[in-house]
Amino acid sequence: MTVSYWQHADKVLKASRFSGHSWLTWLGAAALAMAVFIVLKTVRRLGDRALVAASAHTERGWPRLLRRAVLKTSPWFLALVAILVASAPLALSPLTRAALIDIGTTALFLQVARWGHAMITAGIDHYRGHSTDSERVTVVVAAGLVATILLWTLLTLAALNNLGINVTALLAGFGVGGVALALAIQTTLADVLASFSIVFDKPFVLGDNIALDAYTGTVEHIGLKTTHLRSPSGEQIIIPNSDLVKGRVRNYKRMQNRTVTSTLYLTYENPPESVALAARVVEEVIRREGRACFLGTCFTDYQPQGLVLEIRYMIPKDYADAYKDIQQIINIGIFRAFHEQGIEFARQVTAHADWSPQPPAKEAR
Repeated sequence: MTVSYWQHADKVLKASRFSGHSWLTWLGAAALAMAVFIVLKTVRRLGDRALVAASAHTERGWPRLLRRAVLKTSPWFLALVAILVASAPLALSPLTRAALIDIGTTALFLQVARWGHAMITAGIDHYRGHSTDSERVTVVVAAGLVATILLWTLLTLAALNNLGINVTALLAGFGVGGVALALAIQTTLADVLASFSIVFDKPFVLGDNIALDAYTGTVEHIGLKTTHLRSPSGEQIIIPNSDLVKGRVRNYKRMQNRTVTSTLYLTYENPPESVALAARVVEEVIRREGRACFLGTCFTDYQPQGLVLEIRYMIPKDYADAYKDIQQIINIGIFRAFHEQGIEFARQVTAHADWSPQPPAKEAR
């Protein structure tokens, strides 16, 4: 009696069909999908544990990046993969098969976007935890935001295109809107892109003393749009980053040696011996200042404002920040020595006078 019941039930199940397959076939496919889903969940859990162990034994950031991506693997995506695997042996209609493939491909695009977003975020967090350069961290965060937006945009467009949606018109609209937006914010965009160049190329860093055209100051802040300088007189100078990239920046802090050139004017009343003595006195004063290296003194020219004596000395890198103090000590020493030796300075200096000979005036007829 019992055997005949199960035989009758088996005949009923085989006779009952759905979409061309018996209920036993569908139950087998469901069991296969469940088994695949459990295997994928187990692999995900084991991978997470392995990456946790790897991150504990290394200072590198790749285990954390991969673990963040593994944790962002959606259970719905795993379930969909299991369904696709289980449906492979089934003889489905072309329309159903195409629909499953489209849904699976779209889900894959979205899951790749989640993985990429998670890895970008993990990379930024790792860099932020190991970097002491706050300016560079700011730029890296901004770059990560731009990369995330581009990633989601590209993969979303790919998913829409896979579903049969015509994205050509959408891209054309984005293109027109992007051009209009770029024209509207081109100055700001140029400053932001210039900040990337400043942070990664490092023509200067915080604390450097730089000069751009007529502006000189110490770098206090490097932002996405502007860089702030503190001038020697105390005010804050705000310069757009694009100007710093396009301009010629002089970085005084990275100067290996500073060469100082001074010009002295002596009166024509000084005898030749006094001029020769002046050159020796200047050399003695500079050599007496241990932080400066004497390069030379030369009687170079005759000018209407006086005899020209050119002085050159070098201040090494170790004392470059104190060059003003060294220059003052040397100037005071020269002035005192000239006064003691009776060497006279020219009393009037016209630096920008035109001393070219003038043609003789024509006689009036």
